Amino acid sequence: MSQKVFCITKLRPLPQRKIIQILLNNGFKEARSGRHITFKKTDASGKIWTTWVPHHNEVSVFVIKYIIRQTGKPREEFE
Repeated sequence: MSQKVFCITKLRPLPQRKIIQILLNNGFKEARSGRHITFKKTDASGKIWTTWVPHHNEVSVFVIKYIIRQTGKPREEFE
């Protein structure tokens, strides 16, 4: 009997530029910049995905989880 072991790595705070690069690589475009930088993407079905990135050198794990939820991107891209 074999057991499968799933290892979920812990998310860590990431530099703002890395988060922005991940979003740009996934087709998001910068929509505006104010208190936060807003990114938008329209998928093939016409659904508009929107998220934001704060103007901080480092983005917290809480915000990264929020971005993952808003963008539908796999968690692994942010690890």
